[in-house]
Amino acid sequence: MRYDERYTPYVRETGLLPFIQLVSRSTPPNNAAALIALIDHWRPETHTFHLRTGEMTVTLQDMAMITGLPIDGNPLCMNTDSDGWRTQMHALIGMVPPEPREPEAKDKKKERVTASAPFTWIQSNFDTCTEDANEDMVKTYARVYMWYVISRTMFADVTGRNAPWIWLKALTVFDSKWSWGSATLAYLYRQLDEACCRPSGGIGGCMLALSIWSWERLPVGRPKIVKYEDWDDKHDPLWRPTWAYKWDVLNEAMDDPSVMYKLYKSELDAITPEQVEWEPYGKERVLVARQSSV
Repeated sequence: MRYDERYTPYVRETGLLPFIQLVSRSTPPNNAAALIALIDHWRPETHTFHLRTGEMTVTLQDMAMITGLPIDGNPLCMNTDSDGWRTQMHALIGMVPPEPREPEAKDKKKERVTASAPFTWIQSNFDTCTEDANEDMVKTYARVYMWYVISRTMFADVTGRNAPWIWLKALTVFDSKWSWGSATLAYLYRQLDEACCRPSGGIGGCMLALSIWSWERLPVGRPKIVKYEDWDDKHDPLWRPTWAYKWDVLNEAMDDPSVMYKLYKSELDAITPEQVEWEPYGKERVLVARQSSV
């Protein structure tokens, strides 16, 4: 969906401005084969990757540096009861998705209706805020935009089809001071726990954070950085690029994923401590905004 500069005051209130600015520009592509090889080393008992070098995991520091999401503030705890969610959604954004159709066959099992809205429905109704929109309308579009982005990036699920109502509910009040980074990390842990235990299927969670965490610390599946594009920070600390900006333009590998998966798995099994970047955020590696090339 298109980002509108009129959304910025409301995004700033939520504490999501650095992250929204990051993902509204572009995000590096995921290396699925490398991620799967890494996830194979995850252990839900400890919430860590078990490697030859020892245990490693994504931390709150990583989440703050890579995504710019706030890790201080109030825990994102809400009542998850979805009763009356359509009425509440209508009160927040002025419309709700249509009711699902009843199954045609009487003996066909009725699908469970989730408290969510399809991404396609959100895009078709809220993609562009009109130029003559009043303040309330802009505020509504900003809320929906954040809901859309949050559901597709920070709290992505395996299906990738719907935006859960609960994340829109979290945006009822913009200045709630939620610790979005903590919630995103906890959600990623849960997704990794589930993914490493199922024989097939995808994974949800913030793959952007996991990918860049892996590239910063491990040489396995690391793409080649081509350059940094110019970044206008508007002399505002909240507009400064996050660590993900370092991986803005990459030289992607196009090899067979099944072959590369086996290679990445072997490399992870043989990795040595000398190959690991244990402290990737040292002072000597601080990013310089507007740097034109590596």
